[in-house]
Amino acid sequence: MNGTPPAREKSIGVLEQAAIAAGFVLAVCMVILLAGQEFPGTNNFYNSYSVQAQAWLEGRLDIPLGEERTWLELAIRDGRYYVSFPPFPSVVMLPLVLVFGEHTPDTMVALFAAALACWHAIRLCVILLPDRRRTAYWVMFLLLCNGYLFLCVNGWVWYLAQNLCFLFSLAALHHAVRGRGFASLACWAMAVGCRPMAGFCLPFLLVVLLKAVRGEHPEEKPIRLIAKRLWWAAVPLLLGAFYMALNQARFGNPFEFGHNYLPEFNREGPQFALAHIVPNLRQLLSLPFMRDGRLTFSTSNGGTAWLLNPILWVGIAAWASALRTRRGGVTCLWLLPLTLAVYLLVILAHRTLGGWQFGNRYLVDLMPWIFFGILIHQPDDDSLVRVSFPFALLAGICQIAGTVATYNYWI
Repeated sequence: MNGTPPAREKSIGVLEQAAIAAGFVLAVCMVILLAGQEFPGTNNFYNSYSVQAQAWLEGRLDIPLGEERTWLELAIRDGRYYVSFPPFPSVVMLPLVLVFGEHTPDTMVALFAAALACWHAIRLCVILLPDRRRTAYWVMFLLLCNGYLFLCVNGWVWYLAQNLCFLFSLAALHHAVRGRGFASLACWAMAVGCRPMAGFCLPFLLVVLLKAVRGEHPEEKPIRLIAKRLWWAAVPLLLGAFYMALNQARFGNPFEFGHNYLPEFNREGPQFALAHIVPNLRQLLSLPFMRDGRLTFSTSNGGTAWLLNPILWVGIAAWASALRTRRGGVTCLWLLPLTLAVYLLVILAHRTLGGWQFGNRYLVDLMPWIFFGILIHQPDDDSLVRVSFPFALLAGICQIAGTVATYNYWI
């Protein structure tokens, strides 16, 4: 990758892009209805972000009647109750809370975020792929075949944060390859405010952005090029100050979002520990099992990632292909897999793998970055599409059926 989009053999028109996005949105709407979730989602039981936004509007940081809202996984400090998740989704919900109060249309928010994520994925394909025939395939592969779908069907607190992080990560990469540093870094800072581990991806994002800008301004020296664009850091600095000030005010630590004050972590050990890595890896790679004569997938902390998340293996295959041809440049060949390996190790070191779910939702945080690697590493021919298609088809069927079955408590 030299910072400029490759010459495209075939372009893809606006109508075709709209058709891909419409197809994805219709698929999600179908799954929402089959999964028994409601439009527009104003009766969301797990609406922590709206509750927090409402508290902010009332001039308080803690959650009123927190002792009665035990289902919200609230952190407890000095007898006060606080939302234990990173706060940026509450910023997103603030305008809606002004209109709807705590009963915001959360399913519609989740669906809108998914539609925007689809658009950014399409734009990345248009920029980075040489052939338009692959755009629909790779977009649907990312969105429907790897666990993201489960997060799109409602605005529950756990899933909305990951949905927004996924969106902002794709947006950050899209703006980076276009050389839009201000927008890219702003989106990255928003992703961190949804899932702090997105911070690990900053070095890679900066390299992608720097290559794009240098491609547009090859005459400028790198130091001068960076110095002239320091203002791009304004939003990350402001949001970072907001996150840390909020944490300090609530928990006395600028880096504490509240999880360490959850009762479950006080009872059952630290949030992160090296001892969790091997058991969690075994869980991720576990096999489906038979129950009452039916093949069943685990809906507690995930599992069967080798089948349900083919993007992991396709990403490795694309990277191996690129190693042979040196496609993607040294940074993308080595910095990206190193970043993802560190990210994955931190996920595995967590005490849980995300509780009730289908499709290994913690792995979804990695997928915008793996997707970017697939786009820049894959060969010019259709070999990767041909090889991956059977796995994508099987995983897609499992993801759709598993999402519907899990929300209906059939498995």
